[in-house]
Amino acid sequence: MKIIYTLIILAFLNLCFTAKLMTQEIEVLDSTIIENTFWNSKSVRISTVPVLLIAAGGGSWGIRKDVRAFRNRYLPTFRYHYDDYLQYAPVATVLGLNAAGVKGKHKMGRALVSYAFSAAIMAAVVNTVKYTAKVERPDGSTRNSFPSGHTANSFMNATFLHKEYGQFQSPLYSVGAFTAATATAVGRELNNRHWISDVLAGAGIGILSTELGYVVADKIFKDHGEHIKLRNNPLPVTLHPSFLELRLGYAKGLSKDLTQRSEDLFAKSGFNFGLEGAYFFSRYIGLGGEFAFSSFPMNDDNLSFNDADVPLVSDGHYTQPMGIRYIHAGPYFSLPLPKNWFITGKLGAGTASGAQGEIILRIKENYQELFRTNELPYYRYKPQRAFSWSAGFGVQKQIKRNVGIKAFVSYFNSDNDFQMDVIDQINPDGTYAFKNVGSEKVRFDNITLGLGLTAFLW
Repeated sequence: MKIIYTLIILAFLNLCFTAKLMTQEIEVLDSTIIENTFWNSKSVRISTVPVLLIAAGGGSWGIRKDVRAFRNRYLPTFRYHYDDYLQYAPVATVLGLNAAGVKGKHKMGRALVSYAFSAAIMAAVVNTVKYTAKVERPDGSTRNSFPSGHTANSFMNATFLHKEYGQFQSPLYSVGAFTAATATAVGRELNNRHWISDVLAGAGIGILSTELGYVVADKIFKDHGEHIKLRNNPLPVTLHPSFLELRLGYAKGLSKDLTQRSEDLFAKSGFNFGLEGAYFFSRYIGLGGEFAFSSFPMNDDNLSFNDADVPLVSDGHYTQPMGIRYIHAGPYFSLPLPKNWFITGKLGAGTASGAQGEIILRIKENYQELFRTNELPYYRYKPQRAFSWSAGFGVQKQIKRNVGIKAFVSYFNSDNDFQMDVIDQINPDGTYAFKNVGSEKVRFDNITLGLGLTAFLW
């Protein structure tokens, strides 16, 4: 499952980012070198990637339910709504960098005019199509699914950051921007709010909206409001290394409660995704925080049931991943080394809460009419909110004036009370009633190894 989702995410990101970089490279070539043909025209260059994505949205229409079934198989109760906030991360980064004195391609006034035109175009297209097509959402809540507004907004914002800082300062800004946009698009699917066709089309609309917004602004401002390209800027390692950082890592369970509590149900590895930042009072120490979540697929290959009726009505089962999210705050540390290397550290504490998980039975075909379903939640567990803490260590390399890459290791610990329920009855309206069968405290600790993309706020 993780391999497949990783390939989907990387392919999606690679398509957007690689094509955008190709567009960037073409734009800086001398116009006298490029033959003035249709395929080399600016209209083709700015529309190729969006058209491909929108076409992919249409082409995936026939498999959208298959993709949703894949999601329902492994993450049916995924409810981490980071996508509601992450969609704004690229535009917040542009505003934050500008406020911190980091120059982008254009002065802020011109950049905001470009953004305003982009947002107006995106909103008009998305809402017109939404309320004309009237496609039902996967969760059945409304009929305004196609295209995804969150995804269109996130890719519009990502292209904004790409054009202002990725083309002017470093391509790594573009990497971070499109990574955040891709994570937003994936979140819309995992939260069962959109089909794959919705997010692909939304991505294309978002990118094209920003490109058109800049075309309009360029016509208005022409050569006014542009910054001169900065070259060979000194790296200000003597300044306070305040930062924002996006990270992704491999999480390994440590406690016996998590990995060896039972021979037939346990979790050993998963992934961690988070956003953190800190304000430094000096070169060495600052105060910051992080918001992150971890997900651990459960190994239930040898799980057996005490209820003798289970094998009679079911021909298999699966267990939803164990997920936990947390928010921490505390001191951050940085030790500058020669050649723009840093040793970093952090210590944080806060609160952690878990996502409800279920053990789900696959009902045999001859019993599906009786139960009115082909999958039945048999056992449910819910970790309660608890105090948690974390500590981390990293080795960081500053590769541009405002960009760094970090390899890190972090430790997380919380002791959560798990409430456990078993199905008691199926109500006439098709809902389920559960009865409590007890609770127990589970030590949820793990170590994460991963990489972070850092934006310094010098």
